[in-house]
Amino acid sequence: MGLTVIALLVILAGAALWGLAPTTRGPVVTKLAGYGVMAVGVLLAFLNTVTFIDVGEVGVKHFLGRVDDVALTQGVHLINPFADVEKMSVREQSFPPEGGVEQIEAQTSEQLNVNLEVSLLYRFEPTKATELFQRIGTEDEIKQRIVLNAVRNGVRDAIATKSINDIFSPNRRELASAMREAIQAKAGDRIQVIEVFVREIQAPARVREAIEVKLEREQQVSAESFQTEVIQERARQKVEEAKGIAEAQRIISEGLTPGYLAFYYIEQLAKLPAGSVVYVPTEGGVPLIRPLGGGRPQP
Repeated sequence: MGLTVIALLVILAGAALWGLAPTTRGPVVTKLAGYGVMAVGVLLAFLNTVTFIDVGEVGVKHFLGRVDDVALTQGVHLINPFADVEKMSVREQSFPPEGGVEQIEAQTSEQLNVNLEVSLLYRFEPTKATELFQRIGTEDEIKQRIVLNAVRNGVRDAIATKSINDIFSPNRRELASAMREAIQAKAGDRIQVIEVFVREIQAPARVREAIEVKLEREQQVSAESFQTEVIQERARQKVEEAKGIAEAQRIISEGLTPGYLAFYYIEQLAKLPAGSVVYVPTEGGVPLIRPLGGGRPQP
């Protein structure tokens, strides 16, 4: 609207200059100058009837306190030259901007205070642009009244449902997911919360010491449990080995029949070299000594 006012002033100035032409020494030059000034004013007025909405933006048109219900999408639009257009980004944005973090103090379910550093990715809903502008104002005002408040209250609500052990769990994805849901609930459908990042969590010194002791104890229990499993596995292997030996002995004892022993004895005698001395068992229990073959015993 400001450009339109300037254009009107330029046109009036050109008309005044054109009207002064009969009273000046160079009426033709004065008239031409007046035409030129008015042409500039008309050009400025025309430029104010055209607005360009860039990619990833929407425009909210308003005039004399009335906001148009339909937002302007990307592209070139012809508008009332006296109207103003508020442009808003609907792309993904980070909060805080430029890689910053929001420091928030919250209480756990045990009423312990923790300090957190969080950030998030979000985007405005394009269909809510006119409503947001009419109820709240510009994009910066929306960020302060909706995004900032939703982040602070949502993080505190999420932390209030978590214990100190849950918060300091190595898996922070679950905590971030709970924060995202809580922030989205606070913001409603006016913005879309894409992802929440938990940068750092700080607890009181006594809590940190207790957590460290707990972690050390869990590591110790885990190591002892592993040693127990090793001992149990070794014992199981020995039991299986003993079962195998017992089974082998049973099979051997069942296979050592008198007939097999006699056959085995004769077979081994055939393998002995000439001159070997053997003990021949008898029924009376007194063994007989007999040489094999007629040759000389081999050394």
